[in-house]
Amino acid sequence: MGETERNELGEAEETTRAREQAEMAVDIRKQGTGFIVLGVSGQVGEITYKLVDVGTWVIDHTYLDPRYRGGNIARKLLDLVVEEARAEGKKIIPACSYALVQFKRNKEYADVWEKNGI
Repeated sequence: MGETERNELGEAEETTRAREQAEMAVDIRKQGTGFIVLGVSGQVGEITYKLVDVGTWVIDHTYLDPRYRGGNIARKLLDLVVEEARAEGKKIIPACSYALVQFKRNKEYADVWEKNGI
């Protein structure tokens, strides 16, 4: 039996290729107060936010089908919300666990992070 090649993260190359193909086959669209991810089988992910007050949004939910995780789709969703907040002069309370972890890890979100809301 042959050995499966592994990438730098130890993942099988087949897994990496499948993830890359999944990322290429998605369409991200604005929907209400959030964005959805459409794959070949329909909606496979979303990020949603709510208005807290005139100047603040709370990101309350991020979801991505497990088959599409591990790439950068969720990060793209978060970046779209952040770009929109910047354009509208809003602050963000990252209430969902994914958004909060990303806000803590990445200083590029500091300008929109409403830390008094958490």
